[in-house]
Amino acid sequence: MKTKLLYAASLAALLMAAPGARAETVGPVTDALGVVKIGKGQPVVIGGYSSQSGGDTNQGIDELRGSEIAIRDFGGAVLGHPVKLAGEDAQCTAEGGQTAATKLAGNKQVVVVLGPSCSSGARAGAPILWRAGISSVAIGATAPALTAPDRPDGFKGFLRVVPNDLKSAAFTVKYAVEKLGVKNVATIHDGSPYTEQLVRAFEKDFTAKGGTIVASEAISPTDTDLRPVLTRIAAKKPEIIFTPVFTSSVGFLLRQKDEVSGLADTKVIGGEGVFSANVIEAAGPKVVGFRIVAPSTDLFSDKFPAFVKAFTEEYGEAPIGGFSAYGHDAATLALTAIKAVGKSDDEGNLYIGRQALHEALMATKDLPGLTGALTCDANGDCGAATYAIWEFNSDDQSSFAPGTNPKRIFP
Repeated sequence: MKTKLLYAASLAALLMAAPGARAETVGPVTDALGVVKIGKGQPVVIGGYSSQSGGDTNQGIDELRGSEIAIRDFGGAVLGHPVKLAGEDAQCTAEGGQTAATKLAGNKQVVVVLGPSCSSGARAGAPILWRAGISSVAIGATAPALTAPDRPDGFKGFLRVVPNDLKSAAFTVKYAVEKLGVKNVATIHDGSPYTEQLVRAFEKDFTAKGGTIVASEAISPTDTDLRPVLTRIAAKKPEIIFTPVFTSSVGFLLRQKDEVSGLADTKVIGGEGVFSANVIEAAGPKVVGFRIVAPSTDLFSDKFPAFVKAFTEEYGEAPIGGFSAYGHDAATLALTAIKAVGKSDDEGNLYIGRQALHEALMATKDLPGLTGALTCDANGDCGAATYAIWEFNSDDQSSFAPGTNPKRIFP
């Protein structure tokens, strides 16, 4: 408990802190947040932190692979300097995000950071990076609070190319109400920023449309026996269960749901965090009929098919869901901003002002991305929202292929 309190206290201090005044002039650049000098022939270092271990590994690996291809598409260089992607494992936890961000912030050559995969990691990591004057472009962190107008100053350096969960929630409610005709729903979250804020947004939209939340439950990511929670839910007789929890929790939930009287025919809708073959392994045969709300890759830009081909040729397997596309978009946005503000001297050294870079990122408008046109608003939301409902129809892990298993069923 003492450790948790100390962690919370240190995090609170970071959230309250904006980057300190450290205006400096280096070479031809003067910048309020400092200047990164990159020597002739030296790389422009872009940091990346994503889920590289744990149940959500596939997502994090795909994200940074997408960023790697974006760097290659950019010619592997920017303003005459090679680009280096320095990746760190943020897992999908606050502790992982804190550790990874601390490592990246300690590298004075890191110009900008891509990631993280999860909102819990962003909540801990983004303020650490911004305290060092480093902007971050999230790939999978979707919690609404991260870009809320009243967010703490520690998040002012945070942007994202993945859409805000407020849009995901509204889309899921539309499906439940207009397509399924559902009037009673139960929800489950695991206390993480992503799952809880998405559930709350769903509940708000659903009740606004005349629906009733008959049960609102919370579990821990480490819970393995969900029968008590499911039993309480069964007593309320919901028509569906909405639960955007992560892979291991979904596995236990789907395996145990049919053991609870009254829930055998109750459909479960999950979130985009389980759009991978991992959930098939976790749930086994019970994955059949499981539905998720996730990006609709067939509604991405016309550049996406060529990207999928290049990705498959490079890594020997097709990308999962839209994670890699968001990784590509994050890197494209960052590289475009670096190109806009970097200045070189006669000796071939490159100078990048941190404040100038942040302003260029925030000023992004109609930048062609894999997921659509990227335009950043005043709070750092830059993504194009393209959602669908997907349904798993086979428990064969090797059959995972978006469009086939799972299959898009709405719209």
